[in-house]
Amino acid sequence: MTAPRKPEVTFALTMTPTFSVLALSAFVDTLRHAADDNNRNRQIYCGWQICGPDRSPIRASAGIDVTPDTTFTEMQDPDYLIAIGALMPTIDDVPQETLDYMRAFHARGGTVIGLCTGSFILGQAGLLKGRKAVVHHRHRRDFLSRYPDVQITSRDIHVRDGRVITCPGGTASIDLAISLLTPKLGRQRALKGLVEMSVDRHRQATEMAITPLSKFDSHADRRIRMAIQLMRENLSQPLTTGEIADSLGVSPSQLSRVFQTETGRSPARFRRALQMEQARWQLVNTSLSLTQIAMETGFSDLAHFSRAFSAIYGAPPRDFRKQLRARE
Repeated sequence: MTAPRKPEVTFALTMTPTFSVLALSAFVDTLRHAADDNNRNRQIYCGWQICGPDRSPIRASAGIDVTPDTTFTEMQDPDYLIAIGALMPTIDDVPQETLDYMRAFHARGGTVIGLCTGSFILGQAGLLKGRKAVVHHRHRRDFLSRYPDVQITSRDIHVRDGRVITCPGGTASIDLAISLLTPKLGRQRALKGLVEMSVDRHRQATEMAITPLSKFDSHADRRIRMAIQLMRENLSQPLTTGEIADSLGVSPSQLSRVFQTETGRSPARFRRALQMEQARWQLVNTSLSLTQIAMETGFSDLAHFSRAFSAIYGAPPRDFRKQLRARE
């Protein structure tokens, strides 16, 4: 009888209560599709298991219970150990056994991953000191207040610093899984699940995970929030600062002062930044023509759009799109 095939690469995932189901399922389903052929769900080419200090069910933020397959003391070391963190109110409630195991695993030469708020677990374990990490923009302030010695970004899909990897979670978990599978299984097999999961493409590590300006959508000042909403709703036919101010019942000078103070930009410059971010997103994620993108983002002609885009991103939109596709 032929011995079972040993997977080319293995993963173990551990979670804390109120973890994100999306971060877990997006990552594992990418592995599942790559692991076998014809949707037979066997762990042939790659393997994974859910682990924890014990086998007690772990309740997700959605109220779904996930029971570990094994415990830290029972399992063999995987190639990658992934921690998925909790919602912010319980972000610091990490079992000591989890922190101890992650430190020991890393000390033995293993690669650790913080998925979603799992970056907080890595921080608590002391594995991010002096390193670079990606943190979702909504958690930047909380993260920096706890771990000021970590260099953070909110612009990347995932960040690798030595044997420590961080990812903001959500659908970026798919992109990370593909990037980890590709060196061992090849690009074709790593990408195998995209069609089944109705995902358009694999994003590279340094592509923008979220727009940096989106953090202002939930700003405490209602004038900022409402002004940005009006800007977003009218990108193709931009409103003037005066028109936005009138809608909010404030003077243009008042609106300009609060924008400069809170965002570091005038309303006009903030609107232009929104236009550029939307244009970049459409170049990356759609097949719209450059002229269509220019019109949809409020530019009167392609030449004007091209000059503005080049000033921000260092290349005209046509070259930017070509360079991106060449990397795929």
